[in-house]
Amino acid sequence: VHVINDNNVYKINNSKIQTITRSALENGDKSGVVALGQNQYAFRVVKNSTGEMMIVFLNETLIFNRFWLLFRVALVLGLGALIVFALVLILVSGKAIKPTIDAYHKQQEFITNAGHELKTPLAVISANTEMEEMLGNNSEWNESNKEQVAKLTKLINRLISLARAGETGELTLSKVSFSEIVEETTKDFKSVMKKNDLVYQVSVREGLNVLAEKHTLAEVVNILLDNAQKYCDPHGKIQVKLTKGGTLSKYAVLRVENTYREGKGKDYSHFFDRFYRDDESHNSKKGGFGIGLA
Repeated sequence: VHVINDNNVYKINNSKIQTITRSALENGDKSGVVALGQNQYAFRVVKNSTGEMMIVFLNETLIFNRFWLLFRVALVLGLGALIVFALVLILVSGKAIKPTIDAYHKQQEFITNAGHELKTPLAVISANTEMEEMLGNNSEWNESNKEQVAKLTKLINRLISLARAGETGELTLSKVSFSEIVEETTKDFKSVMKKNDLVYQVSVREGLNVLAEKHTLAEVVNILLDNAQKYCDPHGKIQVKLTKGGTLSKYAVLRVENTYREGKGKDYSHFFDRFYRDDESHNSKKGGFGIGLA
């Protein structure tokens, strides 16, 4: 074994090089790895132009060390750049969306204020109508006025509730009987279902209590039933089921189902958006303003 080139070797004498070479050649491999101290050397065996066997060693330790150093530096720089970018984004985004937030809050404030302002003339109209009845001027027009006042009052209350829910985003929860709420609400709709000649089936599991805001939960059930009877086939079927989520589940599940052939192929993804109506002209005979499900 002759050492041809040891110019780049540090602290390894020729006898050691020859020993490592013989050890590498004994295995008969064309390439491989040998360890020497704290360094790792890759080797490859080839033949030169004269047919002599030549083995070349390369210290991989320095390459790996530089790779991991480069990797760590890149990782630190990447994380640093990400943090700086996030901080800049946080500072800039607040100012960027401030006009949108202000406009949203003003809209919410306007709806609330307008709702309260509209209640006053409605109260006056209602009082005048009652006074007309007391004076003996009871007619179908007075009845119509009373019905429209009731509808407008209900609409205003829903608008105010929607605005308040958007402002606070919080409800005061307490333990309420979901079973009683569903039973009471479904009873209120019996006459409506009978009037529209609909098959009405109600199944309520007793003793189901949930954490909720009582009046809001009752309104949710009311809205679902109202939509179910509005968008139901003539002589169709409506089913209401209140069950427990499962044997070990801590949730209650309310299902309101109705038959509706015209609903096939409709896009239901926007039904819970504010003021959404499938009929954008708002001339639908079904009534409503698209604020219930929202």
